[in-house]
Amino acid sequence: MTNRLRWADFPDSLRSRLEEVLGGSVRTTSSCVGGFSSSSAEIIRSSAGRSLFVKAVRAQDNPASMRLNRSEAAALAHIPRAAPVPRLVTAFDHQDWFVLVTEVAAGSLPEQPWSPEQLDSVLTALDTLQAAATPCPVPDLPTVAESLGPDMLGFDRIAEEPPTDLDPWIVEHLDDLRAAAYRGIGALDGDSLCHSDVRSDNLLITASGAVSLVDWAWASRGSPVADALQLLSSIEDPHGTLLVNERVDAVLERHGLPHSFGTDVLVGILGFFVDAARWPVDPRLPLLSPHRRARRDSLLPLVTERWAGSPSPSALPS
Repeated sequence: MTNRLRWADFPDSLRSRLEEVLGGSVRTTSSCVGGFSSSSAEIIRSSAGRSLFVKAVRAQDNPASMRLNRSEAAALAHIPRAAPVPRLVTAFDHQDWFVLVTEVAAGSLPEQPWSPEQLDSVLTALDTLQAAATPCPVPDLPTVAESLGPDMLGFDRIAEEPPTDLDPWIVEHLDDLRAAAYRGIGALDGDSLCHSDVRSDNLLITASGAVSLVDWAWASRGSPVADALQLLSSIEDPHGTLLVNERVDAVLERHGLPHSFGTDVLVGILGFFVDAARWPVDPRLPLLSPHRRARRDSLLPLVTERWAGSPSPSALPS
């Protein structure tokens, strides 16, 4: 989704150091697709058959990407092996580069459109993650409410400065949506390790249904259902064949939580995309704005469906 750095962009000294980590000369390389970062996403392979995944970036390429890669390395160092996560091999500074190296996750990106089988495999993997990583094993992480909460107050920002093309349903329910978003932030509290950026391009699935969660830059501590709700909010299902609404309720029921938790969290996520869809285009990430508009438009029908079956919401917090 963006112009990533590649093996050929690395200086000779960095390529040599990575060959030391690999245990042999690099025979082939391939670049992974997906994501919005400028960072490399290279799979390097040795003549002996070993493969490693390499993220490398400089502050001059994108300082935010460098910060996120450092955060990811710190999280990966503490994630249990039982979690469906590629193992950290090493992370280091090299001149003005920061480099993160992991084992290569098996599989490929989920099918688009999603299949029910792959969606269920990912939801099962998220349950496996929570079982392996509750209580949260990674120290000093922000809570999900801290990391995502400000984004989820998009409807507050919409109320302050409404766009001219705001959907009529949102206009009619804006105050109640603002109240729901505050409740949604509170519903994300907990002590499970959360990926906090679960979407199709951060998932790899094998033919047998084994799942790996990659790109841990936004790791947080929160509710055991936070990741599943974030994933389900991202699923485009215009014909209703994936039964996303029903899957949201099933996730909540497995964890003994009321259906209203899911509605409130999804409202907060929708608020972010309604607000973010009007942000200026970042020339370094040209496809991010279309992605945000698409997420806004696909999530709104799910929220309105759940809203129609919910009890009357309470007022905004004072």
